[in-house]
Amino acid sequence: MQKKSLIRFLVWMLAGMLFVFFVCGGIGAGFYFFDTIRAYTANAQLPNISGIVADFPSAQPQAVATVAPPPNVAAGERINILILGIDRRVDEEGPWRTDTMIVATLDPKTKSAGMLSIPRDLYVPIPAPGAGENRINTANFYGDSSKYPGGGPALAKKTVEYNFAIPIHYYVLIDFDGFRKIIDSLGGVDIDVPEPIDDPEYPTEDYGTMHLQIPAGLQHMDGDLALKYARSRKSTSDFDRSKRQMQVILAMRDKALKINALAQAPQLLAQLRGAIETDMTPDQMLALAPIAAQIRSDNIKSRSIDLTMTYEIKLNTGADVLWPDREKIGTLIQEMFSTPPSSNVVTSISPLKAEAARIVILNGTAKDGLAAMASRYLKNNGFNVVQIGNAEKRDYAKTVLVDLANKPATLNWLAQHFNVDAGNIRSNPTQERDSDIRIILGNDWTPPLE
Repeated sequence: MQKKSLIRFLVWMLAGMLFVFFVCGGIGAGFYFFDTIRAYTANAQLPNISGIVADFPSAQPQAVATVAPPPNVAAGERINILILGIDRRVDEEGPWRTDTMIVATLDPKTKSAGMLSIPRDLYVPIPAPGAGENRINTANFYGDSSKYPGGGPALAKKTVEYNFAIPIHYYVLIDFDGFRKIIDSLGGVDIDVPEPIDDPEYPTEDYGTMHLQIPAGLQHMDGDLALKYARSRKSTSDFDRSKRQMQVILAMRDKALKINALAQAPQLLAQLRGAIETDMTPDQMLALAPIAAQIRSDNIKSRSIDLTMTYEIKLNTGADVLWPDREKIGTLIQEMFSTPPSSNVVTSISPLKAEAARIVILNGTAKDGLAAMASRYLKNNGFNVVQIGNAEKRDYAKTVLVDLANKPATLNWLAQHFNVDAGNIRSNPTQERDSDIRIILGNDWTPPLE
């Protein structure tokens, strides 16, 4: 295959992976996107698709006015891309609100990347005449409906820049029909559902509702069912939904590698027709491909503006929204989008600080005050203890750690400093999340000397 055809093939595979691994996966999915790109470019047998690539329709970029000029990739300038996911339905002309907003960032100098997920209910100023304050997911809608220069994506970019001081260079917009098609082209995916899904009011595409029920256990899902599993949120929060989306992404990645999906590139590329829009030119996408191929999995940061950085409030209209804590969000932005002074330094913060784990301490012994002493010990070491109390049983001989989230650095630190062996580290991801890690103190734990 000619070199030019190979490069163009990788560009469109990159665009497809942006859809699959950035948008549908939500928070944290960049890890799998870059890891998969590296695996494909290093190991896969490439098919002959030169003719198909030539016929594949290119994006129709619009010139949109934003604060950020195009980055000089060759000089190592950071690139930020706003990923927009919309629920575009058949025979609709729009405009649409965004269901997903993620800022993806790539730093060529440090060969690192990150993803910041923005909740759609975040209540912010929309910087357009007459727009006022609203949920951030309305920026795309208002931009299209008001004929804002560049349309909805341009106003969405401007809104993120205005509120978070993040220069947004490009956007990629994807609809959910493409998600279904990609999963179906893989022959479906297998997902181990940790707890039953029972959503009596799942919204259908004809503006009705259906009773969505998915039993617990290993399930084979086609694209339609996988989308419903990833998007249902009636009985759970948006953060629970993000976890399910991650499950789907893992399953897609496993299936793609299992069946050597790259060999089926012609079919996959055909399925992507019309599913992706962007203001990136082919040359700009070409410039990103080699950067993505160099980024290691452990140089990816995936974060979200979550409930620790927002306040749940009710407006006079009765609407429930998230009010931003701009000081906390500003700290997160600094961590995610500032290049360290030395190009030899990959991350500017420690893994423990980056995880910001919420810890609950329960006293599993008859020794009164033990949880308070453990809390003081952890707080003195910079940890976030959100609650202390007594365990249901007070006869624990050994200290137990309960892992409720993926916070490996924090879990390892606690296991080491509380002398917890592997047999007493338990995982319970189905439990209601009031914390990320629970410590149940046993009689083996002695408060350290202060």
